[in-house]
Amino acid sequence: MDAAPLSCHPFRDSPEPADAATRHRAIDALADELRKALWDQATLPLNAHELADGAGVEIRDRGGPQEPMYPHRGRLLYLDERPVIELSLAEDPMRRRIVLAHALGHHLLGHGAVPPETASNLSIHSPRRIEQDAHRFALDLLMPDFAIYRLMNQGVVSARRLSEKFFVPESAVHERLQALDRHWSHL
Repeated sequence: MDAAPLSCHPFRDSPEPADAATRHRAIDALADELRKALWDQATLPLNAHELADGAGVEIRDRGGPQEPMYPHRGRLLYLDERPVIELSLAEDPMRRRIVLAHALGHHLLGHGAVPPETASNLSIHSPRRIEQDAHRFALDLLMPDFAIYRLMNQGVVSARRLSEKFFVPESAVHERLQALDRHWSHL
């Protein structure tokens, strides 16, 4: 698919919205914009590498036998002002997708340089708001609400089966479903 230009960094030119609902809508809109530009809705799971590439982000594998001491799950850095996401080959492939989408969220949300990804950052319950926002972006990007509902209407209702369909860890499915539940309970 040809990529349309993305309106990256929604919080960079204006103050970051303080209230969670406004921030969440902006994050959801950004994930939706990226998917619309680069994803064929008939295919699951979404190709996180293609989405990052379409957003102009280079992905580099790190770790593995040639670099066994690579200490991070992944990280976003800027080399010559170009965004680069490093991903550890030691990570489980499903977890690598979350790390990639989370780091992509940091970039597209305009967070700039952030510390390498750790287990505590990769959660909507992280104590830091930018980590919560990046993780919300990751979950929304890889598991669009309409795709979840479509699968559920087709009888795919267990977290294990949804995990298989979206190729993400079951814990990520639980977090996404909790976030959707909170969203609908506020309406």
